[in-house]
Amino acid sequence: MKLDVFIHLLRINAGFEQVAKSLEALQKQPQFHASELGRFLRLSKENRASLNSYLSAAIETAETHEAGRRFRRRRAQERREEEGTDQ
Repeated sequence: MKLDVFIHLLRINAGFEQVAKSLEALQKQPQFHASELGRFLRLSKENRASLNSYLSAAIETAETHEAGRRFRRRRAQERREEEGTDQ
């Protein structure tokens, strides 16, 4: 998995964190209905969790595939070395 995928995941979560902090701050302002902003905060947290679940599952699938590919390559190399054919 490329590093930029993890950087984007970090940025997404930082963005959700900023949304949460801002909504919590706005709940203290009298011109806004705290309960309505609380609803948006809960929706934001739900979306964050759903997105993280989706992205982490996709990352897990890709990483598992990559680990298997690298394992097979290493084992083939070890077999060649054991047979003395890699000189």
